[in-house]
Amino acid sequence: RTQLGRAHGRDRVRRGLLPFREEQEVSPPPPSRSMLAVLSATSLAPSRSRSVTVQSSPWPERPGGGRLHSWLAATIDDESAQNVGHCGLEILSCGPDGLLGGGERWPYIRPRAILSGTLTVSPKYRRQGVAQRLLTEAERKARWLGVDEMLLMVNQKNAAALKLYTKLGYAPKPVLAEHGGQVCMSKHLYYPTVHNQRSMLPLRRLEVTAA
Repeated sequence: RTQLGRAHGRDRVRRGLLPFREEQEVSPPPPSRSMLAVLSATSLAPSRSRSVTVQSSPWPERPGGGRLHSWLAATIDDESAQNVGHCGLEILSCGPDGLLGGGERWPYIRPRAILSGTLTVSPKYRRQGVAQRLLTEAERKARWLGVDEMLLMVNQKNAAALKLYTKLGYAPKPVLAEHGGQVCMSKHLYYPTVHNQRSMLPLRRLEVTAA
């Protein structure tokens, strides 16, 4: 308040119009020791979040012996280069059910991408998008290798994996005796689905934190 405003207020007090209270500037209380300790710990504590990069390399030990193949490894993008997950991809001539046999299947046999290496993520980094990023990178690699369909096999009792693959657009095939207790799931890599469209765009950086 200005001096004029204060004088005007005193004048109104004298006339009994309002009670008088001199305004004072109030300074905030100094921070306590506990508050300073929390602020110091927060500012000095290093961030545990780390960026993940997926690298592609040849896959010498591919189980199907496909001529076209790739090993995909998700690693921490720092000096440690810690491996947090991996999977393998190869191109094989097979039927839509993932089987290589002839007979009734022969008209439908053509090159398809097979996620034949088990998709594995380190327990400390699960539920943070690493599996989805690996699968997306495998699909991008399959497109680059010239195929339009991805097949993968999942244990019938692995509910978490079945849920993930279904969420990402994979559909189960009829279970056959040759599948040996597994479910064959397939996905067309060029259908105009939301996940296909996202996987064709530049991918955002993936940040993870060790549990």
